[in-house]
Amino acid sequence: MRACLARVVVASVAALAACGPSPPGAGHCQARLPGDLVITEVFADYKAPAATQAAASDGTSTGATTESDAGNDAGSDAGKEWFELYNATPQPIDLTGLTVTHSRSDGSRPNTHTMRPATIQPGQYFTLGNADPDRVPAYVDYGYGDDLGDLFNTLGGTLAVACGDQEIDRADYGDVKQGHARELTAAVRPDYTLNDDPAQWCQANDAEFEAGNFGTPGAASDCRPIVTGQCSDHGALRDAVTPGIGDLVITEIMPSPKAVPDTTGEWFEALAVHDVDLNGVGLDRVHDTAAPDVIAGTECLHVRAGSYVVFARSTDPAVNGMLPAAAVAGTFKFSLIAGTAAAPGDVAIVAGNTVIDAVTWTRSTQGASLQLDPDLSDPVANDSESNFCAGRTAFGAGDLGTPGAVNAQCPLLPPTGMCDDDRAGLRAIVAPAPGQLVISEVLANPANVAGATDAQREWFEVANTGATAFDLNELVVGRIGAAGAAVQVARCIPVHAGGFAVFARSADPARNGALPAVDATFNFGLVDTNGDIQVAGHAGVLDAVRWARVTSGVSTQLDPAHLTATANDDAASFCPGTTGYGDQTNRGTPGAANLPCP
Repeated sequence: MRACLARVVVASVAALAACGPSPPGAGHCQARLPGDLVITEVFADYKAPAATQAAASDGTSTGATTESDAGNDAGSDAGKEWFELYNATPQPIDLTGLTVTHSRSDGSRPNTHTMRPATIQPGQYFTLGNADPDRVPAYVDYGYGDDLGDLFNTLGGTLAVACGDQEIDRADYGDVKQGHARELTAAVRPDYTLNDDPAQWCQANDAEFEAGNFGTPGAASDCRPIVTGQCSDHGALRDAVTPGIGDLVITEIMPSPKAVPDTTGEWFEALAVHDVDLNGVGLDRVHDTAAPDVIAGTECLHVRAGSYVVFARSTDPAVNGMLPAAAVAGTFKFSLIAGTAAAPGDVAIVAGNTVIDAVTWTRSTQGASLQLDPDLSDPVANDSESNFCAGRTAFGAGDLGTPGAVNAQCPLLPPTGMCDDDRAGLRAIVAPAPGQLVISEVLANPANVAGATDAQREWFEVANTGATAFDLNELVVGRIGAAGAAVQVARCIPVHAGGFAVFARSADPARNGALPAVDATFNFGLVDTNGDIQVAGHAGVLDAVRWARVTSGVSTQLDPAHLTATANDDAASFCPGTTGYGDQTNRGTPGAANLPCP
């Protein structure tokens, strides 16, 4: 057998058959080290000739369509799928006994194949295909039949090569386009760590190895990687549209599935407020120390305004509760928790250090999602847990929720003009009387702190100067002359006579500088120079303030001797805050009486 193999440079099974059978595990598998072989190319979705496609559309094709072949006009990729290995060593490599495993990226649905005798010469490429060993195409060096199952056309998969317990190489593939291979960059020599980076892969568009099908089987790739911050939009490079604060709104969370295990069935959903790309977006827990799970991919992962995307623990419908595959846009590894008052659940969407949106919860129902009322689908309203309710619509495997679709109306939200008082039940919202609400303090430019941004730590304070309480519900906050956003919360938010309330960019103490309390949130940025802010009710503007400039890390406080909605129109009525609060990185008295100005 060894003498026969010595005459084979790249062995086809037809030639090897003359050498006689060899038991699994023969050869020199035990000498292989990680990186000796590198997975360099994957071709998962064959594009059949136009005539074959027409026959399939006429119902004359005899191929059986599988889940992974969805989108293949011919109905089957049998004998046409392949992937490529590279010999990164200076010696020939005997592949006998190596194990190839194909699975989903999360390890589900694995299939394996043990290699028969074959050899790769140093610095050469070797193509393995799903053809029968005696019927391989000219561009395939080795046929493994159907042992590895179909390569996945959607949601991606993983290929791994191992010798016993020793893994030689592993590579994920995704962004599959029919008729186009995924290639590892040819800018540098193939390396088993390089192919771990999705940015080092690109779509084959130049070399046509068969009519209508592009790739470089058995040869170096012609891959041109996409630079950071760009993505490929149908073959054309463009800048990725990174979402900003509030561009994605978290609208539904499944922290405790019942039909499937938590480890595979947890998910959450977001609504795109504007057109964005998900490339580089991170999925994160608010309070953990682990890095976000970043959505990678060189193809533009575009989401149109008004559409919903789902982020899940698994992409496999067989284990994730049968989530709609088309809606699953990314995966995360962390666990969602059911949530209690002592240990709230939380999840966030981030882009770098910027929090696009985040929600927290203190209760949930097993087998039912937490759904944001569809009338309140904005990044301010979803900060209030009372705007969520349990899902009631069965989906997939039987859990309740509407992943990837508009939520059902929450039945317990109060009507317009009403709020839910914990003690009295539903009652009318009490609006402030003219002059009763006074903007008394503003932090427009928080101090620079590693890992935090102004967007997370800005705030302003209002005071109740009247003799009776009023509610913040349905008040509208914004820049002077702008439309602003209403405080849309089911629970009543009263401000008692002589009391103070804090509006902040984030309600999370870990992100907002450890503010002592946050009564409501807002989603626009405060301006450092020539800035302004106003609060309005149904009858018009209740109060507004302007400032020419502010000092970083220091609030602008209204002197308590001038605590009126007219005195705060005069900049001389304000002075810098002097008292540290929270994490002591900023100065001010949020939620409390101001100190007299000097």
